[in-house]
Amino acid sequence: MTQPPQGTDWAARADEGRRLAAYAGDPAADTVLLALLLDASDSAVSRRTAEALARTGSPAAARLLTEALARADAALGDWIETGVEDATAPTPTR
Repeated sequence: MTQPPQGTDWAARADEGRRLAAYAGDPAADTVLLALLLDASDSAVSRRTAEALARTGSPAAARLLTEALARADAALGDWIETGVEDATAPTPTR
């Protein structure tokens, strides 16, 4: 659990971010989560990992999101912010 899945498609990496979000605060999980938040190969991984972290509402998750935003370029930062917004948006009704 010290590195994000290598050689996997974006959906598998995003799933790993969602799975690990509950473990934010664990040093090994934080290393992987930060790498997934800063995934330069696919912004969907960053967005979905950010959403999962924001849904936890934990201080450790907030710290990871803040660190990722500080390290991300503007475009990736926008995707991280979108993931947080996804977590807080009301569920659409039909």
